[in-house]
Amino acid sequence: MPAEPGRASGEQTIKLSIRGVAKSYGPVSALAEASLDLAEGEFLTLLGPSGSGKSTLLMIVAGLTQPTHGEVWIGSKLSTYEPPNKRDIGVVFQNYALFPHLTIRENIAFPLRMRGVRASKAAEQVTRALEIVQLPHVAGRLPKELSGGQQQRIALARCMVYEPSIILMDEPLGALDRKLRDHMQIEIKRLHKQLGITVLYVTHDQE
Repeated sequence: MPAEPGRASGEQTIKLSIRGVAKSYGPVSALAEASLDLAEGEFLTLLGPSGSGKSTLLMIVAGLTQPTHGEVWIGSKLSTYEPPNKRDIGVVFQNYALFPHLTIRENIAFPLRMRGVRASKAAEQVTRALEIVQLPHVAGRLPKELSGGQQQRIALARCMVYEPSIILMDEPLGALDRKLRDHMQIEIKRLHKQLGITVLYVTHDQE
């Protein structure tokens, strides 16, 4: 039975609680009723074939899609209909979603600028994020000058730089070849262990 939203389950604090969430478009069901708890520091993977509703659930949690029914709790706060910018959630997409006209440093700094973080503090946070993903040497480059694996690491850095309470990953390795996917799986595992971040990860890849 799910713990009360925001309360500890055993020794763990619940960061995200999804209660009977479903989404339909007229007669078409995009997401069958789903419930889960995500504890602080946990890495939870949603595995299933394309069309099973995994990404729909992620978009509901992010606030980019509203559910037909059910509740989303973030910590102890009911957040089902809260706007995305009020949820303290970061999202990493399959297609990187980097701004092509901005340098890597500017890309990572973008969410900090949108949150009104002063320039000196933002510069420190961007430098730290680049060091965490082990790419400080690419700060002045444009996204097109990086490999696919490097771009995905920068997307992770941009997501982590403002320290969201939960990170959602929607097929983040789907655009990479097998060798790069294997490398990035190790990289994501390292970052999770190093930073203790809370992650909800969606994939159809059983590997």
